Amino acid sequence: MLIVATIIALIVHSQISLELERKVFYISSILVGLSVFSLLEYIFMMNLPETLVSIRKNTLIFLDLIILTYFMIVFEKHGLFLLPLYIILVMRNGFSFGIEYFYMSIVLAGISWGTIIKYSDYWVLHTDIIAVFAITTLVIPMFYLNFITRVHEKNDELSRVLVDTEYDANYDTLTGIANRKMYKEYMKKLMKTREPFALYFIDLNKFKVINDTHGHAVGDKVLQEAVSRLSKAIADDDFIARLGGDEFVIVTSRKKAFLEKFTERIGNLTIGKHEVNGITVPIALSIGISIYPEDAADEMMLNKYADEAMYEAKKDENTFYKFYGNSLEEEVPKSKNWV
Repeated sequence: MLIVATIIALIVHSQISLELERKVFYISSILVGLSVFSLLEYIFMMNLPETLVSIRKNTLIFLDLIILTYFMIVFEKHGLFLLPLYIILVMRNGFSFGIEYFYMSIVLAGISWGTIIKYSDYWVLHTDIIAVFAITTLVIPMFYLNFITRVHEKNDELSRVLVDTEYDANYDTLTGIANRKMYKEYMKKLMKTREPFALYFIDLNKFKVINDTHGHAVGDKVLQEAVSRLSKAIADDDFIARLGGDEFVIVTSRKKAFLEKFTERIGNLTIGKHEVNGITVPIALSIGISIYPEDAADEMMLNKYADEAMYEAKKDENTFYKFYGNSLEEEVPKSKNWV
């Protein structure tokens, strides 16, 4: 856009020749091509914002400066109108991309000026003009170098704060797994897919007794250990969250035929003794399971049914888990000595 504006100013303020008119048309064609490239780059950035970031930035800097240099050579004496753009490009890259790209821009600008003098007969005779703009391009940004550095330091600090804030909003600070808010968002997205899944409501048995007897510090360690064991029992595509206190959920897309084996795996890897500061405490679970869409087609009822099944499991001394619905009536393998 800056180059287009500069060309328009050049046309308005000078007696344009047929040769210059031909060059303007040729340059305009290049600018149209660059506009198409910019659109494609924008689409790529929107869809894959974290991909090839460094390469993309360096490519943009290189393209900016190589095209500007080419225009300088083509326009010869009229390229004087374009020389201030070197300062603008170096400053913009410093503010937009960072200090390392700022220095990269200066290096590439230096190479550009050498290229202009080497390949343009006109500018060989006017190296003094190139030298003046080269010095200006180096000196002006250097005056703002401390300001540019502070801007990026503040941006980095703000990015860290935003990341920390987002993490705190979505993850449980004690255990590091997703919290209730993130669970709600995950369930909304999952239900839109209409793919079957199983919802596990998990409660730590006698956790209040542990807290009251040994204190919250020990209770926190038990929660962290329970989450560590639960996390080892699930796969990467399973979802685990802490709803609060000693209540957890696991969401899995396993087929129903494999759910019982999966649940037994959770019990085998999680239930057992744990030692905290020389104190041995039990980690015991009660799990209630509801299945979408077999048991319910909305989140509220799935939560309700899984919660009911969990309390049924608490009442049954022979097992630590129950399926909601017909599965509650099915015979479940007798438990081991879980506690």
